[in-house]
Amino acid sequence: MSRLTLIAARLVLYPVLLLGVIAAPPPARATDVAEIKSHGILVVGTEAAYAPFEFIEDGKIVGYNKDILDAIVADWGVKLDQRDVPFSGILAGLDQKKFDFIATALIMNQDRVVKYAFTMPLAKGTVVFAELKGSHKMHGGVGDLSGLTVGTTTPPAGTAVVFDHYNDKLKESSKAAANVMRFASTPEQLLALVNGQVDCVVQNDIVIEQAVKKGAGSFDIVGAIGNPFYIGWAARGADTKLRDEINAEIRKLRDSGKLAELQMKWFGHKMEIPDSGYLPAGSL
Repeated sequence: MSRLTLIAARLVLYPVLLLGVIAAPPPARATDVAEIKSHGILVVGTEAAYAPFEFIEDGKIVGYNKDILDAIVADWGVKLDQRDVPFSGILAGLDQKKFDFIATALIMNQDRVVKYAFTMPLAKGTVVFAELKGSHKMHGGVGDLSGLTVGTTTPPAGTAVVFDHYNDKLKESSKAAANVMRFASTPEQLLALVNGQVDCVVQNDIVIEQAVKKGAGSFDIVGAIGNPFYIGWAARGADTKLRDEINAEIRKLRDSGKLAELQMKWFGHKMEIPDSGYLPAGSL
């Protein structure tokens, strides 16, 4: 290569390298709000496929959690970088410091609360079985799944974890599901039910009710398993200060009545949001 050609190649390459340096996002390693404000941007991880909590509409992320997040960002005076990622990788992404925290609907279960710093609850739900309206596939109720193909989302989704524990217990009486199909997202799971790929699905009752309202399918809730659960957001286990600062914002929204307003908007009913007693034992 001649010297002239080498110089020309460098002139082409240097702007590209420089652009890569300029375009690189800031590290999402904030441990408190002061650090987020110093960056001027909040980076959160979301799985935008879980209506009415967070979903895509007209090319934008909308939903109950998005409205809460917008209110918090406005109060902090920073920009929002909300990254839509598959749920199967969202907790790993938090561990890898790809986000400041996770702002998506996370069930507060025992496995999670010992590793991640959960916020106070934003909602309360129940794990339920649902089938196509009038199909009567679950004639044995939730206590007998023998012969059925059950659709769940992929673990570590909270409803899938609850189902797996429940199904393991049913195996002791030979009443466990004959087959379990896993789906990467809730829309895929519900579509499989509509198309007859599965006999029933396991999901959050709020999500099933929303799907019926939105015309995604006509479903019957057959029954619930486990105890009602709280739903919140999560920061890394070491970032309890940031979690506490998020809680302060949630309390302001709750006490002002704004949270109840958003619950009516997205769920059609209000929920009590407690200050304590919502986390399982051993939580951070």
